Order: sequence, then structure tokens, then C-alpha cells
Amino acid sequence: MDWKEYEREVFKYLRQSYPEANISFDQKIVGRYSKVERQIDILVEGSVADYEIKIVIDCKFFSKNIDVKDVESFCSMVDDVDAHQGILITKKGYSQAAINRAYYGSNKIELDIINFDDLQDYQSIAAMPYINHFMVIVPAPFGWVADLNNSVNSFATYHQRGISLEEAQMKDEWMYMNFYLRLHPEIDIESLIEEQNKAILESEPNTTFRYSSKVKRDDGVKTKIRIAETENDSLVEVVGFIQFEEAIFFIVLLTPRELLNKNFRKLQFMLKFSFPDEISFNNSGAIRGLLDDIPSFEDREEQANGYYQVGIWYEEMHDIENAMINYKKAVEHFPTHYSNLKGIIAKTLSFGLLEDSRRYSIQLFEVKPTNPTVPKDFIDIYLYYEKSEMLIDLFKELISKHSNHEEVLGNLNYHLGLLYYNLDDESNTTKYMHIAKKHFLEILPVSHQVFEALTKFMG
Repeated sequence: MDWKEYEREVFKYLRQSYPEANISFDQKIVGRYSKVERQIDILVEGSVADYEIKIVIDCKFFSKNIDVKDVESFCSMVDDVDAHQGILITKKGYSQAAINRAYYGSNKIELDIINFDDLQDYQSIAAMPYINHFMVIVPAPFGWVADLNNSVNSFATYHQRGISLEEAQMKDEWMYMNFYLRLHPEIDIESLIEEQNKAILESEPNTTFRYSSKVKRDDGVKTKIRIAETENDSLVEVVGFIQFEEAIFFIVLLTPRELLNKNFRKLQFMLKFSFPDEISFNNSGAIRGLLDDIPSFEDREEQANGYYQVGIWYEEMHDIENAMINYKKAVEHFPTHYSNLKGIIAKTLSFGLLEDSRRYSIQLFEVKPTNPTVPKDFIDIYLYYEKSEMLIDLFKELISKHSNHEEVLGNLNYHLGLLYYNLDDESNTTKYMHIAKKHFLEILPVSHQVFEALTKFMG
């Protein structure tokens, strides 16, 4: 590929990505200051609210990073042709001085990268993340790819084409995505944002938030974007939310502040053109094969994991009865398997099998009653399924059962107080934190870190 072919490929890519835009190739505009024709690689024209807009795009087929002089020259050309926006595209990258000049200058200049090298293994122009039977088809934005091999939270990541996820993370410029199931109609974008903001502020109290609702989808589905910035941190987190009926789908963009405007539009593109679909499963063959193999597994943990996987496959086929049979077999084969026990508690709560949830919760707690991770996980699971009253009763039952064990009592009362804190019950939060402190003082030195944590909730 030479420079001319590169320009044409960028043009074709833009036309495919934005078919509704008026995009033309190799245009001439007389400069208002130079009074001579200026050559424009790609020109985007249109109107917004009866105002004409003009965007000029210049392509640089350079083998090295573009430097500040190239950006200066492009800024001058954008000003001369009276364009509202300038986009400079290269296949390589930009020096930090070039990025700063574009970000801090008076012209509206964006620097983008598009590399037409072959996709690396497990990279694609789109991904189809799913949860249960709900799927979203998510296109990669201009110049980026979906990375289906290296994922965060079990779903695909997105980053600049031509590099790996690790390289993108080194540049602090990539995206990942997740789902939040709408188990109840009142769960909406605002309630999810409120919950997330609370968690963010607990770890980063200097974080500020701003919002945008600029993305309008053709199907009318609600969207919202939250921009989170922390003082003295050049990294910005931008999250785009789509409120589908089944779940809230959200995409997390991490970007340097200087590249926010460019990457913000990539996120907008994904929010506008990501579409829901339904996925169906026929796992019968896989189930038969694994069930035939499990008896030959010598390791009981491996057998347990096999049965749990069979349960997942049955659940994907909406066969809840056989799913539960195999989830229970998994626990029977390895009664202290933490992740399987934790998983079956969530499953039984979601299926309304509350007595089973209680029984498996007690079984998990008894694996190691002094481990604070267990009751903390209980809080996350039971609150997610809105069963806080059930968890309060469970904690009190366990407190009564372990009445002679100071460390266990401290652990349980602390997490009961933490549960009330999550329910905004200040009185009971303080009450159980004081009880927890009393038990911990019997066995721990006052310098122990648990007392610092207790003080935070005791006022």
C-alpha cells in the first residue's frame, strides 16, 4: 500500500462506517487567507439545525510518529479553509508534543490512527457479548478492533487496530463492556449510575462526574454517558449505557484526557449502532459427551467442575430442573468448592429456591467461618437479588450458632452492620459495628486494621 491507496482505503472505510454522511474524496477548497486552492484528502459536509458544517480529513502514510510540525501545518490549513473540524489520520501514531498541540490549541483538531494491516489472531470488526439468552452485536468504531481473546469481565475488549490489548493498556486507551441484568423494571440507568458512583467515591473521593445524553438511537432505546475524572489524573473513564428491556449494557472507555474528544465519538458510535438479539442454545451433544467423560475423571474437583458446566449448559437451554440437578451434583462431589458454592447460592436465589439458598449459604460459611470474604460475598449476592431481609435472618442465625467464638462473632456482626450500611440504616449500622468491635477487642490488638475499618462506620 502506498500513500494514495492509503487515502482511498480511509475514504472507503469512512463511507462504510458512516453511510448517512456526505463524504467526498480529493477535493479542492480556495483558502480564505492564502487565496489558493487547498487540496483536501477527504471532505465531510452536512447540516445540523440548519447550520452547515464542514470537516476536513488529512491522511498521512508515515512510517514514524507524526510530530508537532505536521500538526501545526494541518491546523493552519483547517483555519484557511474555514472548516469546523479537522481530523488528522495516520497509520503509525503521534508524538506527545503533537497530541498536546492538537488538544490545547484553539482549532478543533483531532488525531486518529487507522492501520490496515491484517487483523491479529482473535481480533474482529465486531463482537457479540451475551448473558443468558440476551446478546448485543457491538461494532468496532473507526480505526479500532474487537479483541475476542484478551477480555475483561469475560467479554471482548476494543482497542486501536494494529496493536495488542497489552499495548493499548500501556497507552491507557481501550474499552471493555459488561451487562447489568434488569431483574426488576425499576432498575434503570440512573439507579445503576448512582450505585457505581457511590463505589467510585468510596475509593476515589476526589472524582467528579459529568453526563451526556447526546446519543439518539433509531429504536428510541435510552442511552446515557458518564465521564468520571479524578484530580491530578490524566486518565479519564467514560462509560456509555444502553437500557435494553432485559439488561443494561455498558461500555467502559479508558482514555488520556488529551484524546477524550476523539474517543468519546467512538463510544457514541458504539452506543448508536449496537443492537440487541436473542441467542439460542442446543447443548445436548456437549452435555452427553461431558456426562460420559466425568466418571473417568480421577480428581473430584474436576468432576465437580464438570457437573457444574453441565448445569450451565442445561440452564442455557432453559432446562432449570436438570440444571439444578447437576449444580447440586457439583456441590456433592466437592462440598468445599468455593466458586461452585457461591454460584449455586446465586442460582437458587434467581430460581426462587430460597431454602436451598439458605442451606448452601450456611455450608459455604462453615468452610471457614473466620474468612471475611464469605459474608462480604453474601452481601453482594443477596442485595443483587433483593433478598436483604433473608440475609439479615441468616446472619442472626449464624451469630446464634457461633455464640462462643469471638472472631466469628466479630466477623458476622461487622458484615451485618455493613449490610445495614448498604441499606442506609444508620442506627443498625452503628449498633452492629459496636458489637463487632467488642468481640474483636477480645482477640486482636487495638492496632489491628479492622478497628480502623470499624471506625469509618461508627461515626
